[in-house]
Amino acid sequence: MVRILLALMVKEVKELVRDPKILLGVVLMPLILFPIIGSAIGVSQESAVRAASSSPIAIYDEDKGEASQRLIGFLEENGTVITLEASSLGEALTELEKGGYPTLLHIPLGYSANITSGRKAMVRIYANLRDLTITETVGAEAAANLINIYSYQASLSRIERLLGEVGATYEAEAVRSPIAIHYSSLVKGSLIEAPPHSIIGLVISQSILLPVLVMVMLMFAIQMAATSIAIEKEQKTFETLMTLPIDRLAILAGKLGGSTVVAILGSIAYMFGFSFYMGSALRFASQTPLPIGEVVLSPSPIGLLLLGCIIFITLVSGLALAISLAIFTDSVRAAQSLVGVVVIPVVVPAIILMFTSLENLPTWFRWILLMVPYTHSIISSKAALLGDYFGAVGGILYISIFTGITLYITSRLFSTERIITSRIGFRRGLRTKSKE
Repeated sequence: MVRILLALMVKEVKELVRDPKILLGVVLMPLILFPIIGSAIGVSQESAVRAASSSPIAIYDEDKGEASQRLIGFLEENGTVITLEASSLGEALTELEKGGYPTLLHIPLGYSANITSGRKAMVRIYANLRDLTITETVGAEAAANLINIYSYQASLSRIERLLGEVGATYEAEAVRSPIAIHYSSLVKGSLIEAPPHSIIGLVISQSILLPVLVMVMLMFAIQMAATSIAIEKEQKTFETLMTLPIDRLAILAGKLGGSTVVAILGSIAYMFGFSFYMGSALRFASQTPLPIGEVVLSPSPIGLLLLGCIIFITLVSGLALAISLAIFTDSVRAAQSLVGVVVIPVVVPAIILMFTSLENLPTWFRWILLMVPYTHSIISSKAALLGDYFGAVGGILYISIFTGITLYITSRLFSTERIITSRIGFRRGLRTKSKE
């Protein structure tokens, strides 16, 4: 029996891997497509950074006062400045468009008077959006950052001068910003000196990646199982296999096992490609330093065991569900249409729970999600990661009950002739036809 089961699994894996649609779309495409997309995003970000560092700032100084000259001098020290000799703002904007400069800084009349009298002054930045690309906004952002730095330094200098005039011993920084905020986060009873968004970023990288992996594996497994059945039914080999002196439950187990192997290969390829994509796309993203060693979020051996059970049971339930539906199709197209419907209760809970928790959802919507078995796959994964073993076991029990029911229905279908005679048609809605 074991040899027959292994032979059926090997046969299933070979048939799936030899299919160009599966090999290219499931295994090779993630390894090719994601790195290309990530590299493209990385190159665009790198060009944006270069553009920001070398982007000239055109200046139209309508004020021509002492304060405006100090601002222009600061900008000249920290970047490339092009002063436009224009008689009006309209003429300056025309020169901005003709010269192809990315940014124009307009210092209006009265700027120096406002600065000298202690009132807030205003400048205006014009962005030249010729091609309507994200890179074109970098120049305006760089100019705004330089002006903010100058404004900060100028305010400190003025505060220091005023404090000196009255003989006060206050710190200029303390007068400008009298309250400083320091974050601490309480995680699993441990106090960590880090802001909460940094902790959440680490939690996402650890606790969300695993549910995403489970979701991807499940989607691939469902696709593999449905496609396998549909290919055999198209080639009329499924009927031949059913007539062989082999236990039909062994055939079912072989298809489950073979689809699982290929699904795992596709998931590994997907995660490798997606990791490269994230590394390339977020190469220039700013990150807040975080004492990662203080954040103990790695699962214990019991948690790892529970995670393994969650992944295994979830895969088996998805495969059984896909096979139960795919045996009623007669083509790969029909099977893929069914897969598109089946993956909805897999993807929707995963996406929702990436951004919020069940407690933050409306009660009626929360109960709808809890009725979906694959919601518990994500909840149980997080529970096992955070050491909530009772919550993880509860989710495993719920998924196990659903898996048991699905396997029972699938085995009953495999033990009858309906797997050969029944069809689901899509021409005029969803209907079942039986050929006697």
